[in-house]
Amino acid sequence: MNIKEAEILLQAGVLVTPVIKQHDQCDGWIVTLAGKHKLNPMLETARGHVRVFKRLDAAVGVLFELGFEGVKVVR
Repeated sequence: MNIKEAEILLQAGVLVTPVIKQHDQCDGWIVTLAGKHKLNPMLETARGHVRVFKRLDAAVGVLFELGFEGVKVVR
């Protein structure tokens, strides 16, 4: 799902606390947005690729800008 879809789903109250974890194949962090929806739970770029953040603070910043009050970080 892209940022716009995530924003709409968050306002509708169907997303739970996002999970940020290290990307398996490269350096960086990916975001999973689980909840009651049928979309891909991974945060994606506008072109549909999984969005990989180079820094953890950048991923957290995007989620807080969307309106999440907390995040879960796993390794």
